[in-house]
Amino acid sequence: MEHPPTVKVFSTKWCTDCMLAKQFLKQQGIPYDDILLETDPEAKNYIIERLGRTAKVPVLEINGRVVSCNPFDRLKLAAELGVVL
Repeated sequence: MEHPPTVKVFSTKWCTDCMLAKQFLKQQGIPYDDILLETDPEAKNYIIERLGRTAKVPVLEINGRVVSCNPFDRLKLAAELGVVL
């Protein structure tokens, strides 16, 4: 059986796209670490460093690869995760 991807979701509590991305991960049975920008001030710097620019949340780190998922697009996220819908 293949292991699920290692996923970190950089999000905010108020972001609708973040909620949709996390709901999608839950529906697919993919565990994730939720990193809230409101409580982790270094997270924003980490995103900028990895992407080379600022990005609107949600930003996901999937198996070490950082991708922006704003606006939320379930097909794009599925492809990034290697999930067949």
